[in-house]
Amino acid sequence: MTEEEIIDLGFEKVDILHDESQNGYDYYYYHKEVVPNLALHSTDSDDVQNNHWQLKCFEIPSVQINTSEEYLRFVNAVNPNMP
Repeated sequence: MTEEEIIDLGFEKVDILHDESQNGYDYYYYHKEVVPNLALHSTDSDDVQNNHWQLKCFEIPSVQINTSEEYLRFVNAVNPNMP
């Protein structure tokens, strides 16, 4: 999945500055709450390779979404009424 696809799906960009993380560099990721208490988070920008972003769910560690189609199937499964 590309960064543009993630943006088009309505994810919000979260910037993490070095001052906050203390890891020596700035980075960002994308976040979206799918249903209350269930959110998806993208790969961190510093871990992206070949413009391939992945979505993960901290609440369900086995979830790994690699395409827009997989995202839409996941969203439909957890919330069929979500646009």
